[in-house]
Amino acid sequence: MFDETIARRVRPLAEAFRASGFARLRVKDGDFELELRRSGRSSAGSLPTDAPAAPPESAVPKPEVLTSDLVGVIRLSRPAVSEGQTLESDRELAFVEALGIRNPVRSRGAGKICAIFVTEGQPVEYGQPLFAIERG
Repeated sequence: MFDETIARRVRPLAEAFRASGFARLRVKDGDFELELRRSGRSSAGSLPTDAPAAPPESAVPKPEVLTSDLVGVIRLSRPAVSEGQTLESDRELAFVEALGIRNPVRSRGAGKICAIFVTEGQPVEYGQPLFAIERG
């Protein structure tokens, strides 16, 4: 589901943003929200046409996406984490409640929360993205 969302929604927006002269683009559609920004160092008009607009993928760290291991209802742990928050070590971020059983969702180590894909009490499916953590 997450890969389908990227292919269907994000890639066309990223291509249009890259081709435009915009410095910032923000799109919000229901629970889907995306913000793209250019660095302040250069503008689209000053780039050579054959130069890549983005750094090579190997230089950009990919966040680890934590997904649901089962079908149930998500309950955020208290205190709830927020986007941009740095985790010092392994921590329980939430739990998926299924048949009255609490199944923890752990961060699996230190990192920075770069995205939260769910809200308190939301039903979740198997394999659904819950959190994205940037390791570093």
